[in-house]
Amino acid sequence: MLTELLKLSLMLTELLKLSLMLTELLKLHSLHGLTELLKLSLIDTELLKLSLMLTELLKLSLIDTELLKLSLMLTELLKLSLILTELLKLSLIDTELLMLSLILTELLKLSLILTELLMLSLIDTELLMLSLILTELLKLSLMLTELLKLSLMLTELLMIVT
Repeated sequence: MLTELLKLSLMLTELLKLSLMLTELLKLHSLHGLTELLKLSLIDTELLKLSLMLTELLKLSLIDTELLKLSLMLTELLKLSLILTELLKLSLIDTELLMLSLILTELLKLSLILTELLMLSLIDTELLMLSLILTELLKLSLMLTELLKLSLMLTELLMIVT
């Protein structure tokens, strides 16, 4: 459509040139063909009006073209905005995953501490068992001491009796 309007504009420009020539002819001619020249002048005036209208149409067409370009740019911006929104959503998900990872790390640390505590508890249990064994050994040692005392007493009695 724009090329058609440009062609029409060129044609009207040519008509304007012809109109200027006609004006010059009017100056050169006498009053003899004045009526015909006036008719041609009126036609020329109408052509000038049409040329102005065509120029306005061309301006409007250019404005329309610019609006279409702006509309396309806006569409692209909207697409980019949607992509950015998705990226922000992914960033939020990534942040949540990082937070969960930190929580998991802390849980693992606590698990390691718990494992250490369990190992200490096992060692404590072993120590308690050793303590019980030692207590039993001490009891046996006391019994042995008592037996030795009794043996000494028996030996002394046997020595007295003999």
